Formats: sequence, C-alpha cells, structure tokens
Amino acid sequence: MIKRYLSSSRLKKSILFSLLILLAILFLSHFLPQSPLKMTLVDQQQKHHFSTCPALADIQVNQKNNYLPDTFSLLNWNIYKQQNPQWSAKLNEWASQADLMTLQEAKYDQALIDFSQQQQLTYFQNIAFNYKDESYGVNTFSRVQASQACGTRYPEPWTMVPKTGIATIYPMADAILGNSSPINSKESLLLINLHGVNFTFTAEPLKAQVTPYLQLIKQHKGPILISGDFNTWSEDRTTEIIDTLVNAGFNETQFTKDKRLIVFGLPLDHVFYRGLTLIKAQSISTIASDHSPQLVTFALPKEK
Repeated sequence: MIKRYLSSSRLKKSILFSLLILLAILFLSHFLPQSPLKMTLVDQQQKHHFSTCPALADIQVNQKNNYLPDTFSLLNWNIYKQQNPQWSAKLNEWASQADLMTLQEAKYDQALIDFSQQQQLTYFQNIAFNYKDESYGVNTFSRVQASQACGTRYPEPWTMVPKTGIATIYPMADAILGNSSPINSKESLLLINLHGVNFTFTAEPLKAQVTPYLQLIKQHKGPILISGDFNTWSEDRTTEIIDTLVNAGFNETQFTKDKRLIVFGLPLDHVFYRGLTLIKAQSISTIASDHSPQLVTFALPKEK
C-alpha cells in the first residue's frame, strides 16, 4: 500500500513538473525575443542575404563613382535600441560628418529606414532577434555601396539570444598610386561591425565569435577597420580581443578625451585599424544612448 502511494505521488510530481516545464516554455516563447531561423542580412532594397562569414556574397552595385575617398570618417555607436528620443537628432548630426557608420542594438524600423533615405545612405542590417514585431541587431551604413558582404550570428550561452556582426567591403580611391577611379583602384576597405557576446564567465565565446572574421582578415589584402561594442568588461575579455587583433597587425584607436562607456573600469566600445593612417579621433559625450559614440577619421597611407 505504501509503495503504491509513493508510486502515485511520484507520478503526480512528475506530471506537475512536466506541466511547469511546458508552461515555462510557453512563457519564454511568448515573452522572450525570437531569432530568425537562419542568419539574415537585409539591405536597403529589402533584399535578404544569407552568406555567413568568412564566405562573402557579391552585391550588385548600382551607384556611380562607387568608391570611398582616400580620407574618410567612421562613426561607431551602440544606439540602445533607439529608446532615447534624442537618438534621431544626434544620429543625423553625426551622420553629416561620417562616410561609414557601425551601429549596435539598432532597431530596424521605419524611422531608421527614413534616416537612411534622408541621408542617402546604403545599409545592411543583420537581424539578431525579433521582439514585439520589431527586428534588432547590428547595422552598417555607408555613403558608398558595398561590393561584398557577409554576417555572423552567435548565441549568448545563457539566454541563447544571438549577437550579430557584419563584414562589408568597399572599393577605395588609390592614394598610393594617385588614382581616383574605382576601375583602376587596387584598394578595397574591409569593415567589420561586431556586437560581442556578453553573458559569459570566460572569454572563450567571444574568441569563437571573432574567429570567422580572423579568417576573413587573412583573405583581405587592403586596409581593414573593426569597430563595435565588444562588451570588454573584464580583463580576460579585453586581453583576448586586444591581443588577438594586435597580433594580427591592428592598432587600437586611442582618445584624448575618452567618453566611452566604462564597466568595471574598462571601455566596451573599440575601433581597430590596419593599413590606414589615423587622422583624428573623437569620443563624444551624449545622453542619446547608454553608450557614447566614436567618430574617427582615417586616410590611406601616402607613398613615402
């Protein structure tokens, strides 16, 4: 009789536990962000691209004189999902000074699309997740249309909500040869925009997230920029990113008046460069996001 009671009690507990698990799954599926079934890049023509780095997809170029000048500026900013009402005014202000823009935590909505049209910018958005009928991820804007692009999606180990990245390639005027024609130019810029995984005990997931881009870097012969919110809030994470990129020949942009977001004494946002000359670097204070942007000007090196 006792055994039968215990068996019945275990069965009830098992059924109750199963029901709780089912309710938890239903709750999470309804309230947590949902990710696309596969990595999805969306461009300004609403075309979807599914090329995962380091494999690059060719992009049909429609612009005339489609090349970056030999001196150009990059704006890097975690835009905090456009939650602050000042984001639009500030983004328009800084966009007037930038040829390239790498945004993290960008909400892909009509306001952002309207901004790109008003500023005559092309873009790629790599969707990390969808929430309440809105898509979020990283976005790369440019005044010059990219000739190639690819992306990555890496899940947060705890929440499984992904962080995304985009790599784009732009033809450049060749300062070394004195060319201003993209037909004759031997230079192209590789731009990598990355939002680093955050909720991890070790730096290993961040290292794994960067690996496809390191392979892409090895393939690229021209100048390279890597910018984003790397979530480098620990010594291990900071060392992993900086040492890896320094060993690959990169310099890190330094700011005289550094207004970047600091967590545990360390900045989260970085701009790395290789094969370029740093002209000017600004770290801009703002309340339009929880992160402050960086506006950096570079040039192709002149022949010595």
